[in-house]
Amino acid sequence: KSEESGPILRGGLVPAVMALQACPQALKPLVKPILPQGLATASRAPQKCGSHRVPAALLAVSAGAVSSRRTGTREKLCRRTSVTKTVDVSVEVQEGRAPASARRLWAEVGFTGGAAKEAWLQAFASDACVEDLYLSDVPAGAQGVSAYLENKSQIGRLVIDRMTDGDKSCGFTWHLEDDAGGVGIRATTFIELNDQGQISFLREICEPLYKPGDLTVELLKAVGSGNVADFGSGQEAARRTPSGASDLCRYLWKELQGRAPPEESLSFFAEEVLYEDFNYEMPMRGKAEVGAFLEKFADIKALKFVAERFSDGSRACCFTWNVEIAGTPEDAPRTRGISFYELDSDGKIIFVRDIPESLAKPPPLQALASALQPKLRIFQARSMQASIEPCNCASEGGVVWPTGECVDGKTILAQKVTGADGQSREISQELGTANGAVVIFLRHLG
Repeated sequence: KSEESGPILRGGLVPAVMALQACPQALKPLVKPILPQGLATASRAPQKCGSHRVPAALLAVSAGAVSSRRTGTREKLCRRTSVTKTVDVSVEVQEGRAPASARRLWAEVGFTGGAAKEAWLQAFASDACVEDLYLSDVPAGAQGVSAYLENKSQIGRLVIDRMTDGDKSCGFTWHLEDDAGGVGIRATTFIELNDQGQISFLREICEPLYKPGDLTVELLKAVGSGNVADFGSGQEAARRTPSGASDLCRYLWKELQGRAPPEESLSFFAEEVLYEDFNYEMPMRGKAEVGAFLEKFADIKALKFVAERFSDGSRACCFTWNVEIAGTPEDAPRTRGISFYELDSDGKIIFVRDIPESLAKPPPLQALASALQPKLRIFQARSMQASIEPCNCASEGGVVWPTGECVDGKTILAQKVTGADGQSREISQELGTANGAVVIFLRHLG
């Protein structure tokens, strides 16, 4: 049973992110508890904007005013889909400079018109690095901002789903909507401010429209061959108790990665965690699914995620990264990515979104979808309707068969179909390990 309103083509074959190893000794307390917030909608020398080796240096914190804002929605998600649903929570929040700037530009100012462009140019530093990873070779400064706005000139309504807290940097997840309320492409954006409060760095990645699933794992194993990534001295990392989301993400990515067994990471995840890795069609729900995911990527010995920039939030953290594969040439392009982590009220990881870039610019399927459906940038709108209850596809009454009767998943998989080779076999045999929606024409039944 498809939980979207129709099939959606996907684009981009790039490595998935894995949440890295954590430590059971650090569970008392695990991380400092953070109250939930309502949601409205080793340094290196800098290199030119658009380089595959983005500097990891963070800008210094500078004092600044914060704005008080009452927001009224918080995202809930279906157990088997990532389409959003909002419920009222009415929490008073204090927004730092970076989240306030992001909300003003992306949710209020918009992307078209002379006044909007002027507001954007004033908000960005003259030498800002603009990494819109839909595009290639984006220039720095005003030209980069103009290219970013041009790329957004025909989109529908941009809806912010989740926003980190913090002051000098932040990240947010978002999706597009059309006039009918259909949901389009999903994405994550990271920004960082300079000492003057202007945006000095931006990275944005939209979800790939083709999601290869476990083929990503096999590809990385093949590329890495028998090589092993270098994680330093080889000694185990010192265990400590992270405090807040930003510190926890640094701990996982810069201290424990490659120096602790993967199962330790699960102690940092909430039981009801929702993990969206956009190499996969469906999100992972719960610690068991996330644990199996981590084990897959732990087997890729040549793989190393190089963390770059972290937002400074305590409730949620967004950070950028690139992929290093041992044995590949030093000058080989590195896949870049962006991740968003959010904690629950107990300080456990409750939500993750990982998005890798497409190495082709613009991503071919995204470019085609943008031409055909510019407001949504996917081929067919997703439904806004989502349930927080488990999907009933596998239960009796969950699927309506062509005869009109309601059947369960086992009944469907036992039906006979004629394969491409002319042989008759059960649907379960024909599907094999296929993921996602599969269309079966009635003439092939029997």
